[in-house]
Amino acid sequence: MANTCPWGVGSKTSTLIAFETAYGVTPTDAATKSIRMPFNTNGVASSQNSTAPSTIRGNRSPVEPILGNNDVSGDIVVPVDYTAFGYWLKAAFGDPTSANVGETTNYKHIFKIKDSQPSLTIEKAFPGINTYIKEHGCKVSKLSLSVGGDGELTATISVMGGKEEITTTSMATTPVEAVLNRAQNFQAKVKIGGTVKGKITSFGMDIDFGLDGESYCIGGNGFREAICEGLASVSGTIEAFFDSKEYIAMAEASTETSAEVVISTGDFALSILLPEIKFARTSPGIDGPGGIKQSLSYTAYYQDDANASAVVVTLTNKNAAY
Repeated sequence: MANTCPWGVGSKTSTLIAFETAYGVTPTDAATKSIRMPFNTNGVASSQNSTAPSTIRGNRSPVEPILGNNDVSGDIVVPVDYTAFGYWLKAAFGDPTSANVGETTNYKHIFKIKDSQPSLTIEKAFPGINTYIKEHGCKVSKLSLSVGGDGELTATISVMGGKEEITTTSMATTPVEAVLNRAQNFQAKVKIGGTVKGKITSFGMDIDFGLDGESYCIGGNGFREAICEGLASVSGTIEAFFDSKEYIAMAEASTETSAEVVISTGDFALSILLPEIKFARTSPGIDGPGGIKQSLSYTAYYQDDANASAVVVTLTNKNAAY
């Protein structure tokens, strides 16, 4: 007789997402349209503040606590890849513009910042203990990644949501299995001003979508009534060996340039283009006898570039559509 672990085990869990047509409502076709996503960690959860009141009633024992609003939020760490990652990009940016590449079986998907973002139902499945935790009305509040080094290339998807539901059945009966075509750090190149730079050791980027989480209304039972989009912000840091004053001079003169990370192998490619950026001025220090590195922070924006977006993500793969 096989032994069965009496509690949840991470290796047996799943993370499923379903794009909602109405905020906070699991779509009616979730049984077959939910997508099982590859992930490293999933920290999206509901929490509720508990406050000790100051009520006095003639003895020293505490009174019943006051419960506050519910906050659904957390981070999902996912592998960066050439196919499954497109669903997270859709969650962050909305539907891409997709087209076939020439007469090949490849497709190119272009994501840009739009006026609105889709909402999702995100399910954490614990089949071993027959428990399925659904977070309704979720939106991607931030996307962060860092390229460089020889470790696993991952992205952090920060999520803000509406309401949690705990059930004994999954929202999916036959989910779509997202294909994982892993991207790796050694496949990456970084371009500054359209030119490949060989001395850069890491490229970090944070896209904050400016979501408004203070949307609690009287009568809403402590849950967010909506999550509205605000002003996005894009920033990051580049680290490079100090081989010239090029970047410092650009920062000193407040020179506009562009930055692009291109990761590719064979028919697959992922490009993250920031068409308009400016560096903040930071001169390098001398930390020891080894090679000197410089760390420069940058801010991306949209002023007049033809792409009309502060971020343009292009994904090339075998997927026809998202």
